[in-house]
Amino acid sequence: MPETKTRMLPEEAAQHLGCGYDKLLQMVRKKELPHYRIGRRVFFTRETLDLWIENQEKRSIQSENGLRMAR
Repeated sequence: MPETKTRMLPEEAAQHLGCGYDKLLQMVRKKELPHYRIGRRVFFTRETLDLWIENQEKRSIQSENGLRMAR
């Protein structure tokens, strides 16, 4: 059974998220994106990023529904 790679470098994470490398690092510095460090190196896991994306989508839908109800 082949092992799937879940650890991602910043370049891979930026591509996975569809954003630029600089934007990704900016989000890391602001602690807006889940990540972990080993020394000064920054890593991401595919599963955690996918969950983060899912949560962002849910929050945007809830936010949109809240705006509709307030009108």
